[in-house]
Amino acid sequence: MGIMEFYSPMLLNKNTHLILFFIFMTILPAQIKEKEPKTFLFGLIKFDTESEYEDGYWINKWFYAREFASPINVIPIEIRYGLGATGKSTGSASSLSSDSFKDDPKKIRYESDVTPISQETNNIWGSSVEVDIGLINLPHYIVGTSWMNVMNGLSYRSSTLFSPAAVPYNEWGATNSNWGDTTYFSPKLSEYLATTHFQYQPFDNWYLNFRYSYGLASALFYSSNEETWNQDLSGSGTSAAGALGIRFILDPGKSNRFTVGMDFRYSYTKIHTINDPNDITPITRFDLSNYGIYLTLSAFYGGKKTNGDKAKNSYYRKDYIEALSTFNKFMSEYPSHSNRHRAEEYIADCEYKIPYQLMEKGLVLERSGKTKKALDMYKYARSKVKNDTIAYNLIEGRIEQIALLWMIEAEKFLNDSKYIRAYNLVKNVAEFSDQGKKELRRFKSWVILGEGKQYQELGFIGKAMGKYAEALEMNQDLVYEVKALQYKAGIQMAKLATKADEFEEIQLAIYSLEFARELSGGIGVKNEQLLIDLKEKLNSYEDYKSRELIDKRMEFGRLELDIARSKKLNIGQTLPEVEALLGMPHEKILGNNGTNQEEQLWIYFMDKKSLQLSFQNFLLFKIEEL
Repeated sequence: MGIMEFYSPMLLNKNTHLILFFIFMTILPAQIKEKEPKTFLFGLIKFDTESEYEDGYWINKWFYAREFASPINVIPIEIRYGLGATGKSTGSASSLSSDSFKDDPKKIRYESDVTPISQETNNIWGSSVEVDIGLINLPHYIVGTSWMNVMNGLSYRSSTLFSPAAVPYNEWGATNSNWGDTTYFSPKLSEYLATTHFQYQPFDNWYLNFRYSYGLASALFYSSNEETWNQDLSGSGTSAAGALGIRFILDPGKSNRFTVGMDFRYSYTKIHTINDPNDITPITRFDLSNYGIYLTLSAFYGGKKTNGDKAKNSYYRKDYIEALSTFNKFMSEYPSHSNRHRAEEYIADCEYKIPYQLMEKGLVLERSGKTKKALDMYKYARSKVKNDTIAYNLIEGRIEQIALLWMIEAEKFLNDSKYIRAYNLVKNVAEFSDQGKKELRRFKSWVILGEGKQYQELGFIGKAMGKYAEALEMNQDLVYEVKALQYKAGIQMAKLATKADEFEEIQLAIYSLEFARELSGGIGVKNEQLLIDLKEKLNSYEDYKSRELIDKRMEFGRLELDIARSKKLNIGQTLPEVEALLGMPHEKILGNNGTNQEEQLWIYFMDKKSLQLSFQNFLLFKIEEL
């Protein structure tokens, strides 16, 4: 028997594997390359340009750090105290003078042509207290979303002057004696306003606040001693105000938080209705244009960072798997968040990048010799691919390369007569690659052949012959190997034939002697006589031969029934349903190295083919006939 004849099918498989191996090893490095550092000054200086952060990290940090934060729900109270001046609001910056900071006399209107009140710089300064109550983020509660916090509520403001100007009562008394009392023009305002705050918070510890208010105002404006006001003289009108300021959050970690800040405020109040039943003043209307700086204290609820902000931190540190999981939590917690579309963009980008990142990790494991861990990483990466054929093909290529390497290793085990190790390795390959599934039958035949060799070495020739026949039925390429073993067994049987009493032993002895004579051209006179004697013994077992024929016919019938039943297999059948149709499989392979019961491969060896049934979640999902 020639060695090349025996190994020719095996060598064909090896050549195919080697060709595929070199293709993968050539293509893959061209597709996944390590980043090389940039060089300067002819290579004397090198900088590693691969950053640990995702592109856009610093832009996000400075401009979008809180784009997924929860809105501020309620500001129960905000108190402001400040200083201001009812300063001049006419003229231009190019004509500034010492009078530019005095009040505009045109802001006060009179009944007749009287001497106007003269207010110097020291007469226009005053203080005010302002309180906002029950500010609620209405867009958040009404439509469920808001791009920035828009707080709406009510405000009360009270203001007075420090050193009001005296009215020209002597001049006014000459016109009307009722106007001649010594008094001061000292507006004491009480304003009731509807207020809206617009808040922009780029960072955790502070935010910008723009405020607009509009409402009603009332005033007492005559004071006899700068401390008490004439209650019989009052005015009413409207007031509008705007302010821009900054708030610093004192305790960012708590649910109810406090802020301190500073505002620059401008307001314009029109007291257009004067209530003067006793004709105390000639003033018919006055406007107050106030500029001021305010210290602000407030408390609020909400505004914390969410899982969306946490997910983004993971994303910009290239932990895409954690980022994807946390983004999905954010989407379920805030289904109507104003930046939901941005979260969807991050999710799509994570889903795209995760397979490539996992594949890179797999390559690192593979280079360090951790092939099993690399395979698990590639399989995990493949499960994460979504609508990306390039990534899928690259990962599948790495998986098939590992399958190829393991198949080559299995062939080496086969050549070293380590049949069981070779078969177990192929079973592992069959879990994730068609290369293993297609070769299972062949490697199984060698395992059976090895079992036959062990039986033959122990002297169980009958069982050995049965194993050889079974192996040959599964793999016709073993014909020369089997014939050589059968010839050797024939020689053994020739020595033991004189002790053959049982029918099976006699039959095997006759078969072995005849086969040995056929191969060697003769078995000697003694063995020829032994063959004649054994055949005479065999004639007494005609009834047994009849039963054997019947058993064979029944076995053939059962085989046909199994095949007929296999045609009734349907995708989606459960394990018990398949077992009821075909019986227990000849070979059963569990997923994940025998630990995953939900994924199984059942193999039925029939004639020269094998029926392979794949189960996932205990349900049949693939039928293959190899």
